Amino acid sequence: MSTRRKFLSSLSAAALALCSLGLGASHAQAAYPEKPVTLLVPYSAGGPTDLIARQLAQGLGELWGQSVVVENRTGASGIVALSALNRAAPDGYTLGIMVTPVTAIAPLTQKDFRLDVTKDFTAITDLVDYALVLLAGPQAQASTLKELIDRAKADPQAISYGSSGIGGTNHLAGEIFSRAAGAPMLHVPYKGNAPAISDAMGGQISFVFAQTDAAIGLADSGKFTALAITSGERNPAVPNIPTLAEQGLDVRVEGWTGVMGPAGMPAEIVKTLEDSIAKVKDTPAFKEKMESLGFVITPTSSEAFTQRVQEERDFWKKKIEDENIPLQ
Repeated sequence: MSTRRKFLSSLSAAALALCSLGLGASHAQAAYPEKPVTLLVPYSAGGPTDLIARQLAQGLGELWGQSVVVENRTGASGIVALSALNRAAPDGYTLGIMVTPVTAIAPLTQKDFRLDVTKDFTAITDLVDYALVLLAGPQAQASTLKELIDRAKADPQAISYGSSGIGGTNHLAGEIFSRAAGAPMLHVPYKGNAPAISDAMGGQISFVFAQTDAAIGLADSGKFTALAITSGERNPAVPNIPTLAEQGLDVRVEGWTGVMGPAGMPAEIVKTLEDSIAKVKDTPAFKEKMESLGFVITPTSSEAFTQRVQEERDFWKKKIEDENIPLQ
C-alpha cells in the first residue's frame, strides 16, 4: 500500500473514531436517567412529605421508564437527610424532597450544622405549597378565633397548644399567632404532630396547627373546630375556613415542599429534572392527589426556587430573632 493510501486510510479511521466518540458522548448525555434514582425524604413513611415524594416517584418512573425509589432518612429535624444529600454525588441519582422547616428552620436549631442551604445544595424545583389550620379541641371552649383569644387574655393559664416539636412550622405558627393576638399561650412540644393532635382531641391541650392534609378529615370529624388557616387566601380544599388575616391578625405562615440535589449538579441534568417534574406536576393523577390534600401546586423554575430557598431562610431567621422565639 502506497504512503498516500496509508495516510488516507488512517485519516478515515481517525474520523470514524472521533464520530463514534461524539455519538457516544451525545448518547450518554441523553440517557439520563440510565439507572434508578433515589429520593431522600427527611420524615417517616406515611406523612405528607412522604406522600408527595411517592406520588412524584410514581410519575417520574412512568415518564422515564426507570425506577425511582423513596428512601426515608429521619432524624435531627431533617438534618440527617439534608446532610446525606450534601454528601451524595452530584450526578442526579440522589435527590432530596425537602421542606421549609428542614432548610430554613432546622439549621437554626442544630448548633453543629455547618452547611449553607444556598451554596451547598442545588435547588431544582418547587412542588407544592402548604398552609396550617388552627384546630381547637374541647378544652379550648371556643367556637371562634375571638373566643379563643379572649379566653387566653382573661386567663394566662387557660390556653395551650401542641406542636410536632421545637422549631417545627406549627410551633412557630403558634408563637407568631400568640404574639399577634397579644395573648399568652403555653407551648407543649411533642415528638411528632400525631400525639399533639391526639391530646388536643382528648382535651389535654387547647389546640394544634395541622397541615391541610390532616386538617381536612379532622375538621369534618366533629371533634375539632377549625378556626383559621394560615395562608394568605382561603384554600379551595377547605373554603369555609377563614384566614387569620380575615379575622384581623397580620399572620401568614406557609411552607413549600420541593426537590433539591447536591451542589455542583450539571446544568443539563438540572434542566432534565426541571422539565420532567413539570410534566408530572401537570398530570391528572398528581393534581388530583395534591388538591385532595389541600396542597397548592406551584409552577416554578430552578432559578426562582433557588431564590425562594434563600428568601425563606432569611425570613425565618429574622422572624425568630425579631419575635425572640425560643428554639431550645
